[in-house]
Amino acid sequence: MILDFIFCLFALVFGFRFIYRLKLFNTYDLKLLKRLFFYHLIIGISFYFFIISSGGGDATNYWFASYGYRFYDFSDVLEELRSGSATGYMLLINYIPAKVLGLSFFSGSLLYTVVGYCGFVYFYAIIKTQIERIYDLRQIKLFGFSVFPILLFLPNLHFWSSGVGKDSILFYCIALFFYSSLKASKRIFGIILSVGLSSVIRPHMTLFMLMALGLGIAFDGRLKSYQKVFITLVFAGVFVGAVNYVMNFVQLESLDTETVTEYSNTRASNLADKKGTTSAVDTTAYPYPLKIFTFLFRPLFFDASGILGIVASLENLVLLLFFIKIIRNKFLKGFKYSSYLVKASGFLFLMGALSFSLILGNLGIMLRQKTPFVMMLVIFGYSIISTNKHQKTLR
Repeated sequence: MILDFIFCLFALVFGFRFIYRLKLFNTYDLKLLKRLFFYHLIIGISFYFFIISSGGGDATNYWFASYGYRFYDFSDVLEELRSGSATGYMLLINYIPAKVLGLSFFSGSLLYTVVGYCGFVYFYAIIKTQIERIYDLRQIKLFGFSVFPILLFLPNLHFWSSGVGKDSILFYCIALFFYSSLKASKRIFGIILSVGLSSVIRPHMTLFMLMALGLGIAFDGRLKSYQKVFITLVFAGVFVGAVNYVMNFVQLESLDTETVTEYSNTRASNLADKKGTTSAVDTTAYPYPLKIFTFLFRPLFFDASGILGIVASLENLVLLLFFIKIIRNKFLKGFKYSSYLVKASGFLFLMGALSFSLILGNLGIMLRQKTPFVMMLVIFGYSIISTNKHQKTLR
């Protein structure tokens, strides 16, 4: 009990003070990030009570054994690791705090909440450094609210990046990876950490991250042709080296059209038929554009259930209107003048929308797994709208 108290206090102080480690925020930024910290903390605690009240799930299983909430033994961890599943790595990550230190699930939840918040700080640093005149976006409204910074407070962004599980770690890894790539030679440890963690949690996301960054750099208008060719070849080599690992991880035998189609339909059907779920939707018969729309913008009010469904529907409506605003703001022209990291954000969003929409058939899982892609959309959209607004001012 005393150790839990000390750990929670340390986690809170570390999380609250983390914004001062980057040394690039002004008074407005610090005030905003402090509000974001308390907002994220409240949602993180809400996530804890949601998991407890719903009888547990992946979050509690990553911290405890499913039978009687007994801590996992290390032999259990090794068995999971030998099976090659990401669960084994999650148990290994949690082994010291859960088993050795004996910290409570609440302490673990608070730890992951702070990890998710650190991801938000890195994402905000990207926005701050990569988008000129970001503060001017306070004049752009959706439902009477400024798109900046209100989109950073979308509930699901915080809900699924604050609980014990792969999603919080992945959210942090993506943020750290792109932030570290801004000064790769000085932040090589951040790149190694983010790539290493994400590759054992969700290797396909690591592949997407590397591909998106490579494409962003290749499309950067400030680079010379020979530099683009060299970088493209390097990332192509990384892609070839990683693709076999990813295929083995997801148990995909080949990349021909028939095999991929069969795999995606099977995955979507299995998730749609998952027992005990109230948010299943069979997308196997949907045309591809509708699958993408379902992944990005559902549930909407016509298929929402309960309070959480209504909140998610409202958030998705905001995202839909924001997406329309991006499209109407000459996004291709804005893309041309954006930085390579903003371009990479757009590519990562596109990859997620095109691929995950094929294999997910459960609205709840869609909400959870699209979280990092929503953050990419926010960064990309902020840049497009800011660029367009500035060009209008110059006319």
